[in-house]
Amino acid sequence: MPPPVSADRPPAGHPESAPSGQVGRAEWGLLTDEADWSVELYRILGLDPSVPALTLDELPALVHEEDRPRLTALVTGCLVDARPIDGEFRVRRPDDSVRTVHMRGEPVLGTDGDAVSMWALIRDVSELRLYARPSGTVPKPPPARRPRLQGPPTLDLAVHHTAGASPVRATSDWCGVLELPGGTALLSIGDLTGPDPATLLGAVHGLALAGIPPAQLLSILDQLETTTSLRGAVCCRYEPQNRTFIWARSGRPVPLLFRAGAGRRLTAPDDPSPGADSSYGQAELALRPGDLLVLHTERLSEPDVARLLGLGPRLSTARTARECVRLLAGELGAEQHGDTCVLVARVSG
Repeated sequence: MPPPVSADRPPAGHPESAPSGQVGRAEWGLLTDEADWSVELYRILGLDPSVPALTLDELPALVHEEDRPRLTALVTGCLVDARPIDGEFRVRRPDDSVRTVHMRGEPVLGTDGDAVSMWALIRDVSELRLYARPSGTVPKPPPARRPRLQGPPTLDLAVHHTAGASPVRATSDWCGVLELPGGTALLSIGDLTGPDPATLLGAVHGLALAGIPPAQLLSILDQLETTTSLRGAVCCRYEPQNRTFIWARSGRPVPLLFRAGAGRRLTAPDDPSPGADSSYGQAELALRPGDLLVLHTERLSEPDVARLLGLGPRLSTARTARECVRLLAGELGAEQHGDTCVLVARVSG
């Protein structure tokens, strides 16, 4: 676990009110029972930043008594079944005010496949939930469903990890999708190396939620003092309103575009001009309905990429991203070894 946040905290005894929509970050180490919160999370919860961050066992004490079973189910599903956390609950602040927060997070798995830590982003959504509700009642939780990649309704998503790979491990290829305010989405993929991926992945999501564009986001990650790095990364933002795809990279891979039965590599972004905010170039592409994007990690070899590009005619007949993933996985077959990830995004409208 990284050292607790301190330099950016307000003076002790002066917790600041958090405006609705603010996002805080939390990390919990299961082996050491340590917790690390960002200053924004202290503000959201109305707590004094000089107080140690609450452990997962202590966290329910802040949660509205009627919502505690919901939080318990979310955390249990994450730590026991490695399911992503995605749910809302109410918290009661020390001044007795009640706020509604949305929590998203993932477990970090050790080499034995068991969870060793958990990270989460917690957003104050109180102002978005001011609809009529009978006193003393809470909405029923949504029915259980299989975890899936979440993105805009017009972007059909699917992912393929080779045998032995998992979405998040202590050292592995990784990919993720994060819905952002305004209906946009962050798509990211790369090779995680180091013992503490939770801090880095939390930074990726936090920067994206703050509206940082892909090239600048990758530059900021390079400056972080962390024991983990995201190498060979491709970071993308999709804007469904005009189907704009904005992307940057920090390594060799470039996205593959399949359109009208033909596949090609996207042209790598130009280097930034002197004095730019980012050390990486950024490119934009206008997508069309039916376009298919394939993001992949560095461990996919050039011959493998060439074989995938040859699937253009067959991919054009696939109706869903999951069908596309099956075709890609079948082409790679048993010849592909090691941790490799392929993320498919199909523009459906």
